[in-house]
Amino acid sequence: MISLWLGLRWRGFPQARLAWALLGLRLVINTGHAGPVGTAWMDWRLQSRDPATGKVRITTERVDPRRVGVIAVDVWNHHWCKTATMRVDAFVPRINHALEGARAMGMTVMLCPSDVVENYAGFRQREAVLAMPLPAVPKVVDASCPPVPDAGGCACGRERCAVNYGWDGMHPGLRIGEDDLMPDTQAEVYAICKERGLTHLVYVGFHTQVCLLGKPMGLRAMKTAGLHCVLARDMTDAHPGYDPARGFTPDLNTAQVVEHFEKHLAPTLHLAEELARAGHWDRKRLLDPVRITPWGTPSRPHLFEQPVTVTLATPLQPGADIRYTLDGTAPSPSSPLYRGPFTVSETVHLRAAAFHGRRPAGLESEGYFARLAPLPPMPDVFIGDLAPVRNVGFGHTYGGVVRYSGDTRAPQKDRSNHGRPIRIDRRAHERGMGVHAPCALAYEAKPEFRRFVALAGVDEHVATVSNGSNLARHPSVVFKVFIDGKEAAASPVMRVLSPAWRFDVPIPAGSRVVTLVAMDAGDGSREDFADWAQAGFVVAR
Repeated sequence: MISLWLGLRWRGFPQARLAWALLGLRLVINTGHAGPVGTAWMDWRLQSRDPATGKVRITTERVDPRRVGVIAVDVWNHHWCKTATMRVDAFVPRINHALEGARAMGMTVMLCPSDVVENYAGFRQREAVLAMPLPAVPKVVDASCPPVPDAGGCACGRERCAVNYGWDGMHPGLRIGEDDLMPDTQAEVYAICKERGLTHLVYVGFHTQVCLLGKPMGLRAMKTAGLHCVLARDMTDAHPGYDPARGFTPDLNTAQVVEHFEKHLAPTLHLAEELARAGHWDRKRLLDPVRITPWGTPSRPHLFEQPVTVTLATPLQPGADIRYTLDGTAPSPSSPLYRGPFTVSETVHLRAAAFHGRRPAGLESEGYFARLAPLPPMPDVFIGDLAPVRNVGFGHTYGGVVRYSGDTRAPQKDRSNHGRPIRIDRRAHERGMGVHAPCALAYEAKPEFRRFVALAGVDEHVATVSNGSNLARHPSVVFKVFIDGKEAAASPVMRVLSPAWRFDVPIPAGSRVVTLVAMDAGDGSREDFADWAQAGFVVAR
């Protein structure tokens, strides 16, 4: 190469062509092989740790981006932990921006939603993988890793979420590229690497100590097969835990898991910084919201009895000020400054944003916390023992007669709408009414009726079949009580396996009609089977 460059120089090559020759010489010297002319090589800064002391080690490696695959694992549209769900949501803008830069640099992007990958049957990104011949996968490295401490998997503190497998696809905001691929197994990823000559894999996604360690396309599996595997520490999130009393947060949990990987399994890099140095990351773009723990939202509230400790964080915007409000108004640089975890004891609508001075430093976040009322007394008269004056449900109505839709039925006395035991709040209830939203049941307000009482929630049968696989994310119901056409009480959005909403509604003297309404929550009525449990009227004594 040196003699060739000298020859070209003495033959009077133009300056631009001379620069290309110099670039070729630099590639040979630094990498040991000549890449194609114009290759935009990357100099990765890799971070690992001494397994015994934890001391950070920084090394550099020159990498051809066309030999790199970026694997996004389990960027799902739902998780049984509502805080985990929202933390995925918070990362999606950042991951999108990173994958955009990776594609532009010639990296191969692989989207891996693992156990729901076959819901993408017919997508070219999945079918292309299935058409590949699968080579035998070698075992090159013993990628053993000591167990990672289990943080519990729920970041909602004392009011813990119940397990269900409701995800049915990737996050709707995650952009799927035309040339992306959707592998699911170790053999499928290995086949892609063989076909495209990939030598390095960068992992982004969730939930680090579970999916990247245990899934067949995960980091440990592909390291075993001889790939150089790296974790993007700025685009991963652990299976979370939360114990504010001892300062344990999901972000601390993630940092501990990342350190464990750096000690025992694989180096990490800061993917945004690597892309920025290569000119494929816009540092001015606002991507990251304030992280809220626990993270209830108006569409999936955090219901609580005891006061809740709330933590706000911006780990990717160090030095930013967090401003927040608790009345649903937009935060501004003059809103209260977050100084540390605070306690919520009443229903609040939280909004938060990060600022550098008066300049926004990230995206706004929204949280919703709803306090449960005390348990109501048992009714003296159950609604199942009364004849409604109006009874309409999910279907088509002609002249007051309802043609019910699909497998829904008229409201069922003391049973779910499917005819099973009423089950909400993770327990069975003997009395009540099983409906499908939208549904309205109206009853005469007799003079002796003083209060309407009930426990209301989404029927939990959907979660008893395969742990709610693919379906548990859908039910969302709002319950309302009207007295003579005026709204007297309402629940927030109720979800499967959440605590029951507690109604204890005074009935003014002279009232004529009490109407019980179950509504869809604005996202359609799929699986909106709902129960009014222990529902009825308390009479005058």
